Amino acid sequence: MKRVAMTGATGYVGRFVVAELLQQGVQVRALSRAASDRTGFAAPLEWVTGDLRTPEALSQLVQGADAVIHLAYEHVPGRYRGGEGADLGAWLDANVNGSLRLLQAARDAGVERFVFLSSRAVFSRTEPGRVLDESHPVSPDTHYGAYKVAVEAFLQSFAQTEGMKTCAIRATGVYGLTWPVQRSKWWNLVQAVLRGEAITSTRGGTEVHGADVARVIWHVLSKSDAAADVIHLSDLYVTHRDIVRLVREISGRPGPLPAEPATAPVNMLVCNRLREMGLTLGGLPLLRATLAEMIAAAEKQGITP
Repeated sequence: MKRVAMTGATGYVGRFVVAELLQQGVQVRALSRAASDRTGFAAPLEWVTGDLRTPEALSQLVQGADAVIHLAYEHVPGRYRGGEGADLGAWLDANVNGSLRLLQAARDAGVERFVFLSSRAVFSRTEPGRVLDESHPVSPDTHYGAYKVAVEAFLQSFAQTEGMKTCAIRATGVYGLTWPVQRSKWWNLVQAVLRGEAITSTRGGTEVHGADVARVIWHVLSKSDAAADVIHLSDLYVTHRDIVRLVREISGRPGPLPAEPATAPVNMLVCNRLREMGLTLGGLPLLRATLAEMIAAAEKQGITP
C-alpha cells in the first residue's frame, strides 16, 4: 500500500486517519476546499483542491491510488443528524451523488479498495432492545442515516459488479485530542471542570477513539484477507458524569459529579467483525490517557479555577 486517496482529511476523524497512514509510510493525497485548514499534520500531504461536486478533482484525486478512504460529509455546521438544512436536494447531490461520483472515479482509475465511514445512524433509535450486529437489517429514521444506507448499497453493488473490495465502517461517536485542540470532543467540558464550574449535564453516548478508527481502517486496507462489507466500531458508553469524575481524579480537583443519565443506553452496536479480525480497542485506559492529554493542554493555556 503506497498511496491512499482521501476525502475529509482535514476533518475530525480524518486527522487521526492521516496520522496512521503517515506512520505506516503511506503517501496521502487528499481532497479539500481551498479554505480548509491544511496545517497541523506531521508531514506534507499532496492536496487536490475541490469537493465531491467536482468530477475533475475526483479524477485527479484517485489516479495512481491503491485505495480510497471516503470520510467527507457536507452538512450544516455542528450537525450530523439534521445536517441537510433547508436544501435537501443540494445536500443529496453533495453527499449521495458525490459519493457515487467518487466510486465511479475510483473504478475508472482501477482502484482496488474503497473504505467509507458510515454510522450507527443506519439504525433507528426508536426500537430498544435489539441486537445490532453487522447482519441486522438497516432501518434509518433520519436523512443522515438514509444517506449512509444509500452509499453502503452502492458499495455493495460496486463490489458485486466491478470486483472492487469495499468496506463500510459504522462508527459511533468519535473522540480524541485533535488539531486544533479546541475542536476536541469534551474540550469545553474539561475546561469547565478545571475552572471549578458546576456541571449538571447528564448526557451520554457510545464512543470510540479516532486512533482506533484509523487503526481499523488501516487493518482493512493492509491485510489482503481483511476485506469486509460492513464493520461495526464502538468501544465505550461514556457519560458526562464519567468525564467529570475522570478529570477530577486525574487533575486532583475534588468536587461534585453530575447525575447519571435518566435512561440506560439502548441499541448498542455489537462488533462481531472486530473480534473476527482479532482487533481490540483502547477502552477505558485510552479514554483516561486522552483526558490526561486534554488536561495538560488546558493547563498549558493557563486554565485554572
